[in-house]
Amino acid sequence: MRKIRYPKVLRNALTASAVLAFACSLNAAKPDAAAKEDAKPATPATAEAAAKPAEAKPKKKEKGAKAAQRREGGQTLTDHLKTPPSISAKSTVKPEVQATAAKIDELVAAKLADEKIQPNAEITDETFVRRIYLDIAGRVPTKAETEAFLQSKETDKRAKLIDKLLAGDGYVQNFFNFWADVLRVKTGILPGGQGRDTGNSYIKYLKDSLRANKPYDRLVRELLTADGSSYENGAIGYYMRDYNMPLDNMAVTTQIFLGTQMVCAQCHNHPFDKWSQMDYYQMAAHSNGMTGVNNLANQADVERFMTSQGIKGDDRRPMNKAITEIIFRLRFNHVYALDRTLRLPTDYQYKDAQPKAAIEPMIPASFSKDGKIAKEGEAPILAYSQWMTAKENPRFTLVVANRLWKKVFGMGVIDPVDELTDSTVPSNPQLMEFLEKTMKDVDYDMKSYLRILFNTKTYQRAAFGQDVELGATYHFPGPLLRRMSAEQIWDSLVTLMKENPDEASPDTYLETMRGLTRIEWMDRTVTALTPAELIEGAKKVSEYSKELTADVQAKTAALKESKDEEAIRAAKDAAKTQRAKIYAKADEIVFEEGFQKLAKMGQDDKAALAKKTDPQFANQVTGAVKHYGRIPTMEEAIGYVLKGQRDAVANATKERREREMTEWHVTKGPSRQAFNAFADYRDRNVLRASDLRNPAPNGHFLRLYGQSDREVVDNANRDASVMQALTMMNGSLFRNMTSPYSVISRNMNQSADRDAVIDTVYLSLLSRKATDEEKALLRPILEEGKGAEGRGDLLWTVLNTRQFLFIE
Repeated sequence: MRKIRYPKVLRNALTASAVLAFACSLNAAKPDAAAKEDAKPATPATAEAAAKPAEAKPKKKEKGAKAAQRREGGQTLTDHLKTPPSISAKSTVKPEVQATAAKIDELVAAKLADEKIQPNAEITDETFVRRIYLDIAGRVPTKAETEAFLQSKETDKRAKLIDKLLAGDGYVQNFFNFWADVLRVKTGILPGGQGRDTGNSYIKYLKDSLRANKPYDRLVRELLTADGSSYENGAIGYYMRDYNMPLDNMAVTTQIFLGTQMVCAQCHNHPFDKWSQMDYYQMAAHSNGMTGVNNLANQADVERFMTSQGIKGDDRRPMNKAITEIIFRLRFNHVYALDRTLRLPTDYQYKDAQPKAAIEPMIPASFSKDGKIAKEGEAPILAYSQWMTAKENPRFTLVVANRLWKKVFGMGVIDPVDELTDSTVPSNPQLMEFLEKTMKDVDYDMKSYLRILFNTKTYQRAAFGQDVELGATYHFPGPLLRRMSAEQIWDSLVTLMKENPDEASPDTYLETMRGLTRIEWMDRTVTALTPAELIEGAKKVSEYSKELTADVQAKTAALKESKDEEAIRAAKDAAKTQRAKIYAKADEIVFEEGFQKLAKMGQDDKAALAKKTDPQFANQVTGAVKHYGRIPTMEEAIGYVLKGQRDAVANATKERREREMTEWHVTKGPSRQAFNAFADYRDRNVLRASDLRNPAPNGHFLRLYGQSDREVVDNANRDASVMQALTMMNGSLFRNMTSPYSVISRNMNQSADRDAVIDTVYLSLLSRKATDEEKALLRPILEEGKGAEGRGDLLWTVLNTRQFLFIE
């Protein structure tokens, strides 16, 4: 792109340069030593018949597929936990939106009057439509969406648009990014990108929960009581995120859900707050048993079998190694509730207990008078999840009401939102009290709460454009002026490039289901083998591994005597492919044998297979058998199961491209080549931020604009940098945005004259038409450029203004 001389007004409006903040990352830590001691089986409580399945009470023992024996560290868990219901009564009267919004405005206005502060002016429809799309859908509105709203004469059109956006897919896309930052959601959920299938399952779980508008208290109870496998329960990602580090996880739990920083008390009494180290351990004892498990489901039976067969010592070690290789790909996919005693560290220095003393689960007296809440015979996490999410909890409701207020207004009534102490005073105590009451009244329905906030006059006032100094009190004459988040900028650019920008990516969904299907089938097939069958397979895998090792060693030894480049390459290739070959052999010998066993069971008795595994799995297996007219291989069966979804996506993509070529008059030759290049890039790369890898890799547009690394809670930044402007100018994203087939290019091409082109860009990016002064400044850019080049220069100019990057 040629160099452009910008008018002074525009040069001053371009993004300021700053140094990108360096995101600190946490190194992988070893499992907590104190937490690993004294493991015993946990016994869930007896279930009572529940009126609603979603609020089913914990069962004592489940029969069938979920009664599989689980073992970790020599102990057995027989049952999965069931998420318990709330212990608080539901509201009998739901708050009316406009009346509740008016009450909030009244409380804000009273405080402003006390402080002698004038509220900001009400915003125009142009400002509102852009702000509300960014705040709910996470993107700027399209030109068509803006014009439809501005042309509407309905007196309640703002309220109707709020309802429409809260009901749309854009809400899921946008608020996933928000909660993913808070919960530290990652695709590669463990260091080094490990646990990818569990990470994808956690992402799917969170999106599904938002799509279903799951009440916040229910969501938190599901996270805290999450156990099982990744393919059954994506919520296990909450514990897998801090794999076998329950003490660290407890610090995160209290920070997110109780808004308090207890982490210092993990090692010593908190120097600036009331929390003692004993308090920390008493709280952590509730969730100490939530454990990531990488062993076989029937590991105890396998070890007993080896002992009975006299397999020990030097003979046992290769068997254990082979079993480890067999189940290596199943790692980081299971969390189970074990009854593990938490003990104080060996260097505990306070007089209230001895080092290594066993700690009973307890709500510390410094927090509340609830004390011992765990019930005899129940996993303590069940009562803890109910206590945590109760309306009577002095922190839980306040924290989420304040956190969502900050999401909407740019600053909390209490700020920071997660550093509460007994001395914390809200900037407006009466407002904070009412917001807390409102959240309880809507029974933690986040959409209902947000609907009220968005309908306030306070939200619909002009943004406050001055800096609020750290520690200063803000009284909300209007929302704070904020730069868009990295995801909002990216998703707005997606909106300029493709139609239906809120649509979830089917390819991302397929990738998730492909991985989880494979994990499920491998897990179920290896579990189907008897200890004898598994050991027989392990022997074969062990022998094969020895042959591969001997081959690598022989080729490596030959290198010392030879300088033959072909021999060197052969030795290196043998070493690199050794593990892949072992996996292939394990598939052939162990997993295939287990699958054949299950498929034969399903062929003979589908109900028996469903009882042993899972009804959906039984349907998939028997469907594959019926399709092939024989028992297929596991790879064939998995391919068959996924083929329907894969074909549906491929056919939909093909039909869309054919329709686009017809509507856009794409002919053969260069025109077809340009279209195919654009469509390939769009369908592969131009996805909403929530559908990309979470977080995006280093160097990606999102990371350059401050996307959180998800290592710590809410770690995004909105600082400007030189790299951001360079990326916008030189990146492949902008090149494809100026393709004649992007949404913005087609809209510009359809504009009647230069002024209409400018208005098209302004309506698409800023949700308003350009003023006469702005048109006078921008016309030279179009006049100096030649056609598409001039339109590209115009687009780049407006994209880099503060007006585009900020939410006014």
